[in-house]
Amino acid sequence: MNTFFKSLGNILQSQSVQQVRRHIRSFPKPIPMRTNFLLATLLLCHTLPNNAQNHLVSQDYGEFFDWFHERSQVHQLYSDRTTLYIFTDQANVRKTPSGKAEVVTQLPIGTAVCNIAYKNEQKLPVAEINGYGDLWFHVSGRDAQGKPFTGYVWGANIAKGWREADVTGDGKSEFVMLGVSSQPRKQLKDINAEIRVLQNRRLVSQATVPGLCIFEDCAASPLLRVMQSRATPGLTIIEASAMTIGCMTGIDKVFFYWNGSGLERVYQAEYSTQTEVYRKKFVVAPNRHAAATVQVCEYGGEDRGYNPIWNCKTVPVSAVQVSKPIAAK
Repeated sequence: MNTFFKSLGNILQSQSVQQVRRHIRSFPKPIPMRTNFLLATLLLCHTLPNNAQNHLVSQDYGEFFDWFHERSQVHQLYSDRTTLYIFTDQANVRKTPSGKAEVVTQLPIGTAVCNIAYKNEQKLPVAEINGYGDLWFHVSGRDAQGKPFTGYVWGANIAKGWREADVTGDGKSEFVMLGVSSQPRKQLKDINAEIRVLQNRRLVSQATVPGLCIFEDCAASPLLRVMQSRATPGLTIIEASAMTIGCMTGIDKVFFYWNGSGLERVYQAEYSTQTEVYRKKFVVAPNRHAAATVQVCEYGGEDRGYNPIWNCKTVPVSAVQVSKPIAAK
């Protein structure tokens, strides 16, 4: 990825650089160095000759790019003094950015740490562990015993997105995190992320997000959202998405429904190629023990604000059958 960005800097003409700077200055949030490069790549597509094979030009997604990054927490991953969260349990904090370095302390899942961002001219320390290539994050904070520390945490042990929301419907907020899968990556096609739901820093549910590439080598921006329907009580949806910018744009979206006991994948698609990967009908029952009727829902597209639409139909409980995925790969 670093080689690509160096080449990109040589290709960009001065006029394009000015366009990038103007766009950055007008952006509602501070854009870190890495996102600057992604934006520069988007603008670079104007300077390249038309190619019939480049049928997915990221310029077409400029409006979505802005919408996405207003809601994404990617800027916090690369900005100084922001708060980040530990995604795995007993994550090692090392003295230097190396898997062989001395362990300073270990942190439980959900621990907040302070990001110490690298300067633009610094070479970013990376490592490949379990088949995933990611950054070493320089962080500080206090461990479980209250002892202050400063050290390095490998990127797959850091959440790429996080939200607080009452997912379970018990009136208390859960902490939802999106991060790199704990499953070792043995083949190139083995690309997975995970969603983890915490209550009081205790893991109560987790689900694999198949095919979602959010580790550093992907050069993608992650997005995590928790959405609760006003029209359909009990319909809580968690979205995990990733957007890769370039002359060939990639937008992956995956939706999970909280079914009362865990996360249930109900829809997945690659939007820029209009490729539907997975779809299933699912049952929404606000009161599973007393309800005579329930809602059977399925994905119905999205509105102009890029929010999912769910087509739901009320049916008697006795008529509900366990559904299988309508389309899956």
